[in-house]
Amino acid sequence: MEKIKDYNLSFGGLKLGENEFVFKITQPFFDLFEFNQDFRSPELEIRMLLDKKNNFLDLKPELHGSVELDCDLTNEAYRQEISGTTEILVKFGEEFDDSDDEVWILPQGENKVNVAQLFYEMTLLALPAKRIHPDVLHGKSHSDMLELLEKYSPEAEENLNDEEVADPRWEQLKKLKES
Repeated sequence: MEKIKDYNLSFGGLKLGENEFVFKITQPFFDLFEFNQDFRSPELEIRMLLDKKNNFLDLKPELHGSVELDCDLTNEAYRQEISGTTEILVKFGEEFDDSDDEVWILPQGENKVNVAQLFYEMTLLALPAKRIHPDVLHGKSHSDMLELLEKYSPEAEENLNDEEVADPRWEQLKKLKES
């Protein structure tokens, strides 16, 4: 069973310079967080480059993998490749503070940092805002939903309206526009 503490990066005994960590992220990781997940079957890998300096840490996580999403147009499931990177500077101070997206403060003497929330947020930010099945993008989808969308699209309604008798109010407005 996965736990949040499984995502602690211990840097106390590490040498100065670059150190690499690799995390495999699957569904049990996301089960640690309480949210309504709009993706399924995550298969992600995060390579974390931790550059340890004398008085700060430079974290550079790089996310790659795929999740299963539902198409916004057809509601069909498909696999979506996702990726993302970020950079966090970890400094030392009085008390923990991660309110800044780019600089975290750890209490003086701390020898580990938890990156679970960072991985969670990176994944959500890597998801596309508009989710379109690749078959739809390549014109290969024969979904009933696409046929309904085409039937009721604004372009289809315009073609119908052109054939109908024009509303006299619109004719008056066209005359005003032309003058």
